[in-house]
Amino acid sequence: MIYCISYDLKQPGRDYNYLYDAIKSYGIWWHQTDSVWLIVSKDTAIDIRSKLIKYIDSNDKLFVVALKREWAAVGFNNKEYNWLNSISGDNW
Repeated sequence: MIYCISYDLKQPGRDYNYLYDAIKSYGIWWHQTDSVWLIVSKDTAIDIRSKLIKYIDSNDKLFVVALKREWAAVGFNNKEYNWLNSISGDNW
């Protein structure tokens, strides 16, 4: 399954590298925009949220949602579009 992880991190200057490392630990990921990542995982959205919540502050926001095959975008480069197009089969 492909998941979109979005966050609003409230603490300027705070080191959120542990959060980023936890997201990257899923193995297949794309840091799409400043606060949005796409990952491939067999975990549920709740499992992912539970893993990542350890790395954010109580006033931060975190949103995890499963994606469908249908998507649309504009303004990305071919490498970024190719990443989405390459994720197929069981991941959806």
